[in-house]
Amino acid sequence: MPNVYEKIGTRFPVFAGRRGVLLFLAIVALAVVYWFTLGPAGGASVRLKSPEQLHSYYVEQGYTMQALRAGNAEVPPVFITTVPEDWARDLDVKQKKSLFFRTLLPLVLQVNKDIRADRTRLGDLRKRIAAGQVLAADERKWLRALAERYKVIDPDKADAKSPLTPDQFASLGARVDTVPPSLALAQGAIESAYALSRFAVEGNALFGQWTYGKGLKPGEQREDLGDYRVRSFRTPIASVRGYALNLNTNPAYRPFRAIRSAARKAGQVPRGSVLVEGLKAYSERGEAYIEEVRGVMRVNGLGGTDTARLEDGPPIELRAGLF
Repeated sequence: MPNVYEKIGTRFPVFAGRRGVLLFLAIVALAVVYWFTLGPAGGASVRLKSPEQLHSYYVEQGYTMQALRAGNAEVPPVFITTVPEDWARDLDVKQKKSLFFRTLLPLVLQVNKDIRADRTRLGDLRKRIAAGQVLAADERKWLRALAERYKVIDPDKADAKSPLTPDQFASLGARVDTVPPSLALAQGAIESAYALSRFAVEGNALFGQWTYGKGLKPGEQREDLGDYRVRSFRTPIASVRGYALNLNTNPAYRPFRAIRSAARKAGQVPRGSVLVEGLKAYSERGEAYIEEVRGVMRVNGLGGTDTARLEDGPPIELRAGLF
């Protein structure tokens, strides 16, 4: 199979003479600066010219929907940097869904990986404190920042030197946890119309999160709800991070966190089809919304993604304007 993608920066013009060599060296120097300031750490940037090439690129790596449905799939660390406006051009419904799920999943898995690392460190620090050990200053600082990010403590009210209470540790343990990929994929598909909505294209907004302040104004804003906006993000993965933090901190989603904690205590892998029951407050449609999310998971066979994992290796960025 021919190579259907090209790494940015691998094609150089031919230079002749001293000036040409100096120009060549200057371009190389700029490329090095770019690589270490804008490029992915230790990774590569890939440019694709069409959705069909993206599909072929995934297939080359054995990354197919069949593999995901089978469970325990290894997913390449490929991360899209923005949502191209015409990414689904000329695709039928099946192809559109397949590319959407496979492109969003690595972002979800990376966010979960980061959350899992925080959860592991939190557990280690909690055990050390319980054993009577004194934490180092940088460890106490990290713990406080985590508690503030997950809204366990109010930075404006809490004493910076006060240690976390047992109840605060318990709350952190329930909040610093992953989101089932099947649930994230299904909600992302519904909330962003498979990344074809105006909010997805203009603001990388994949989960329809509301905000009061800066954001994208809905075309048919309901006046009785105030001047709400759809929150926008610099990148798609930032949208995924915002979504996960929302589920892990918003008081409306306590049922979601309670179901997940119960699954953990039972030694079970949290499943999207089960945890979605705790998200009735996500939409004013309530139970009808829950059934829609379950339907997307079921029809597209997304349950297997709950056991997927990212392959080890440097990240690969799919650059803006790919298609």
